[in-house]
Amino acid sequence: MGRMEDTVAANIRRLREARQMSLSELSRRSGVGKSTLSSLESGTGNPTLQTLWSIAGTLGCALGDLIHEQIPRLLPAGEGVRVDSESTRGRVIARISAGSGVDVYEVTFLAGRVHESSGGMPGMTERLYVVSGEVTAGMPGAEVRLSPGDTYLLPGEPYVVRALSADDAVALMMITRPGGA
Repeated sequence: MGRMEDTVAANIRRLREARQMSLSELSRRSGVGKSTLSSLESGTGNPTLQTLWSIAGTLGCALGDLIHEQIPRLLPAGEGVRVDSESTRGRVIARISAGSGVDVYEVTFLAGRVHESSGGMPGMTERLYVVSGEVTAGMPGAEVRLSPGDTYLLPGEPYVVRALSADDAVALMMITRPGGA
């Protein structure tokens, strides 16, 4: 598999140009600095998850549209397009585009860290399935406790997820995109 930076670079440029949007316009609408966008499109940037969400929302696409490269039939453990942040380690494990599109991520929530999300784009749903460890998830101050095997529909607004023990927690995140976006 190629470097994520190269995949992101090609996808941002392709999607931006398909919308006939200049780099300056994308910067203005997304709130991401023009120099940051330029470095991302040249493959030299190291974007945060929040930066990618801002760009995806502005371009009217899913996060997976920015980071996706062809997922092979066999995806060995630990391999795939990485989606890491200060609070998580993740990888894309499936992308389904029938009807409403669905992206599936394997996400490790790092112990002692809080993952904060803006809640995604309108019409998108995010479902969390806990594989190992325990987490709390939900709107700040209204989180629920989740154990292995629990599934939770995350709110369509800002939410947090945090691992509860001294060990990391692993979950599957299924993100449904409206109309297969």
